[in-house]
Amino acid sequence: MRKEHWALLSLALNIFQALIKLVGGLLTGSLSLIGDAVHSLSDALASLIAFLSIKFSEVKNERFPYGLYKLENIGAIVISFFLLFTAWEIANRALKGEIEINYEYLPVGIGITVVSLVSSLTLSFLERRAGKKLNSPTLIADSYHTLTDAFSSFLVLVSLASYYFGVNIERYVALAIALVITFTALQLLKEQVGAILDISADKETIEKIKKIILSFPEVSEVKRLLVRSAGGKLFIDAVITINTDDFVKSHRIADEIEKRITEEIPNVEMVFIHYEPCCVREKTSVAILTNDGKVARTFSDTKSILIFKEGEGNPVVVKMEGKSEECIAKELVRQGVDIVISGYHPKSNRAKWILHKSKVFVWETEKENPYEALAEVSQIKEKVS
Repeated sequence: MRKEHWALLSLALNIFQALIKLVGGLLTGSLSLIGDAVHSLSDALASLIAFLSIKFSEVKNERFPYGLYKLENIGAIVISFFLLFTAWEIANRALKGEIEINYEYLPVGIGITVVSLVSSLTLSFLERRAGKKLNSPTLIADSYHTLTDAFSSFLVLVSLASYYFGVNIERYVALAIALVITFTALQLLKEQVGAILDISADKETIEKIKKIILSFPEVSEVKRLLVRSAGGKLFIDAVITINTDDFVKSHRIADEIEKRITEEIPNVEMVFIHYEPCCVREKTSVAILTNDGKVARTFSDTKSILIFKEGEGNPVVVKMEGKSEECIAKELVRQGVDIVISGYHPKSNRAKWILHKSKVFVWETEKENPYEALAEVSQIKEKVS
């Protein structure tokens, strides 16, 4: 099943449980069972939030070209607050609640509680497994919330069964469960806030990606590798050095690396491989982004572009002050530039993609003098020749 189907199944089960618990609570007079019915209604609301966040996380349009994938993390955060509310509700009931049972309908209440307990445990297990398989933080969060319903049902079951033995341990069990739920909610909240803030992927995943890149014999160095995790998806940004002076071959190698990464690493949403040559071919057109006579540290700082073409004298100067990174990238492509020298790659994913698909190298430099930066490229050409 798809992610939204699991969320709908959870919603339907929680509504069903809320109804039968309410009936059982009214028949037995159990405030605990009636309170559990209210808890199931809160579960249903959480499941509805999970469904809506999953559904809208797949939406992509011009304003949100990468989709609303972070809605899943937001949905998981909302659910974590429901978990905290549930913990407070159970603890409050344990400390203050009193239960008066109608013994005539006690077996009915126990039967309903057992059905709720078994169904909640089953759904929680299946939903969590599906969440891990589909890499959905919202489904995983909702599975934990469903598990709290199982705990709550167990609490009610202990409370009802204890009347047959003249013992009531409900308060102590409830407080222990409330602590477990609170810990779960805080851990979940920590993970999802990290995802919202674009936390880096785990070290194991980063190392695996690096090994894939270096498995290509043409790659001599991984200069930078950034992998962020958000909404159950991975976004990869790498700068590598390739042992060739053939731009077409370099582009093909980069495409093959991207394909290999998406095949071997699950849930990769986007891969940007920025490749730099270890050698430069003849007849190269080089552009230097400048700001007040110095090499621009970023694309957004650019006020003008100096374009040097093989066999020509003075550079062509193109004014770009106030232009966006996307506009600068488009101008570089329009000018037929092979290499662009700047302090850093563009921040805009759109600008990166424009340069990438047009096989334009971005050469990062720490030099401030444009001609010293240009000499770096020239020195490599001299080594090759």
